[in-house]
Amino acid sequence: MVKLMAKLPGARRGSGGQIDARRRLAARAGALFGAFTMGAIAQYFVFDRRHATRRRHSARERGIAIARRRSRAAMRRARYLEGVAEGVAHRAAHAVPGREGHREALDDVSLARKVESVAFREAGVPKAHVSVNAENGVVYLRGRLESEREIEDLVRAAAAVEGVARIENMLHPARFHTAG
Repeated sequence: MVKLMAKLPGARRGSGGQIDARRRLAARAGALFGAFTMGAIAQYFVFDRRHATRRRHSARERGIAIARRRSRAAMRRARYLEGVAEGVAHRAAHAVPGREGHREALDDVSLARKVESVAFREAGVPKAHVSVNAENGVVYLRGRLESEREIEDLVRAAAAVEGVARIENMLHPARFHTAG
C-alpha cells in the first residue's frame, strides 16, 4: 500500500505533503496580495481621472523634498566630521611639545596669567596683595608679602615659568608697608 501511495502524482508520505501545500498556498496568497496592491496603486495614481495627476505630482514633490532634506543632513554631518577630523589632527600635531619648530610665544596678558597661576601655586603664597604684569617677556611683580622667604620663593617660581625672559621684583615684606 505504501508503494502504491508513493507512485501517485503529488502524493507524499507523512507531513511533508502538508508543508508543500502550505508553501504553495502562501505563494499564491502572496502573489494575489501583490497583484491587488499593484492594482490599487495603479487606480490611485494612474486610472483615477479626477485626482491621479495631483496625486502623482504630490508624491513626486514629497519624494524630492525627502531627498533634499537627506542631502542637507548628509552635508551637515560631513561638515561636522570634517571639523572633528581637523581637531584630531590639530591635537595630534601639538601633542608632543617642541614638534613642528618652536612653540609660539605667549602674549603679555597670557604670560602674566600663566605666571599668576603657576608661580603662586608653586610658591604657595597668597595672591591677595601682589600684582603681576608682563611686557615683552619681562614679568613685573609688585606688592607685598608676609616675609622675605615668600618673596624669594615667588620670584624663583616665576622665573621658572616657560616664556619668562626676566623678573623685575618690586615686592616688599609686609612690615615695610607704607600708608597710601
